[in-house]
Amino acid sequence: MKVRLFFVSLFLIAASQVNMNAQSFGSGWKCDYATWDEQPNSAGYNVVSVGTIKENCFVALVLRSSSSTSYLVGYADADSSKGRLGTYAYGSALAGYQTKWSQGFDEVPMLNAYDVAATSDSLIYVANNDIDKNILVFKMTKDTIATTDYRMMSGATSDIWAIDVDANGRVYVTQAGDSTTPGKILVFKSIKEDDNWGNFHDTKPLYTITAPEAGDLRGVTVNAAGTLLYVSNYYNKKVYCYVGSPSTGYTLYNGFNFTLTDTKVSSGGNTLVPGPWGVKYLNSKNILFVAASLSFTTSGYEYGKVFALNPNTGAIVDTLDVAQWNYLMTGSYSSRTGGTVGNVSGYTSVYNVDFDANFNMYTQSFYGWTVDKWTYNGTLPVIPVTITGIQKIDKVQPFKFNLEQNYPNPFNPVTNIEFSLNEDSEISILIYSITGELVTEIVKNTSFAKGTYKVSFDASKLASGAYIYTLKTRNSLMSKKMILMK
Repeated sequence: MKVRLFFVSLFLIAASQVNMNAQSFGSGWKCDYATWDEQPNSAGYNVVSVGTIKENCFVALVLRSSSSTSYLVGYADADSSKGRLGTYAYGSALAGYQTKWSQGFDEVPMLNAYDVAATSDSLIYVANNDIDKNILVFKMTKDTIATTDYRMMSGATSDIWAIDVDANGRVYVTQAGDSTTPGKILVFKSIKEDDNWGNFHDTKPLYTITAPEAGDLRGVTVNAAGTLLYVSNYYNKKVYCYVGSPSTGYTLYNGFNFTLTDTKVSSGGNTLVPGPWGVKYLNSKNILFVAASLSFTTSGYEYGKVFALNPNTGAIVDTLDVAQWNYLMTGSYSSRTGGTVGNVSGYTSVYNVDFDANFNMYTQSFYGWTVDKWTYNGTLPVIPVTITGIQKIDKVQPFKFNLEQNYPNPFNPVTNIEFSLNEDSEISILIYSITGELVTEIVKNTSFAKGTYKVSFDASKLASGAYIYTLKTRNSLMSKKMILMK
């Protein structure tokens, strides 16, 4: 009876964090299986990420922090005890082992790779931290993981961390950032769009987006069309939302707000302070999932959750408590006798999350050395997407920098702002009160190609009155006045 009740209560409402009126889906998840931490199905060491190709077919990314090496382990027709492709050693016997990408005499070893993205056509993209910060591409075959001809030097100036691929094959990676430096999101053309994936391996990103705050960007995800982009800032405990497209660029959407304020006092009396890590947009259902845990520490086993968010607002709609599941199944937060208990990782360290086409969830346990499959007891809802972004207007290419008068004006509560860029620029669009106080940032430090654009501004949360809107680039600034009349 305890187990059945727990399935229903796994999703706990975290109302105090974002939304006091968050609604539960009304059912819950259960762990269908966790790959053995034992031969013949073990990944052999710490699993930091998982990429799903189809149901029960996935790739585990292993990171050996002590040697900075990484390798890939494929699974097909998997469950807890079977499915691993190939033969691998275990634990210290794997010292120095790593997957290598190769093309003729060109070879790149996998080093300090933190995230992997897999596509339905069995391609596997790895955010690698060799000297050139390459995005490496492999392919899962029937019995192994093979190298391809494709890789791309990211041009990042610090470690790349998270990676995702949209339905058109465009690739999104994060340059991590740190406590004083904002991270960046780099957007690349697809393999089909850019021959340099297979030739010179050196193309500038389509777009580079600078995060609005300093911090380590550990997760990135996009919807299938690439029009919604989410990125997690581990140190600032936030997830940001961007709207736009790979053809027009992206804008920070300030209507989305998620800050992880969740903490836990451990049984030892320590306060555990987690951060948001991997993020995944569940297409068709329009639900954003966020894995939250403590960073590379065995003192954090008592905390580990996956949050389900409304993609428009950031409100928590449900929570899967992985740590509590581990405790219920084993009586401990850090135990898995023999490594062969079939439905629990045992060591809570959930850093990343992915899904198959049937809406089954796949997580990993870094210290449990496992990939875990979760099935949902019920039907996941569909959340309508209401976010609107910036639209590129088909006009003659502008010959000057310009900001148009908003329309309608006066307005209540939505108005349109058009602007023109006579060169590729990183821009910000800022709204000020008539006394000069910054009210909101519609766009912040986002790269746009030369062209004319229109953005809708919703002032429903503002009081009636006059406001100043400003378009700013590195070299230019222009402002106009608008009137909100409610």
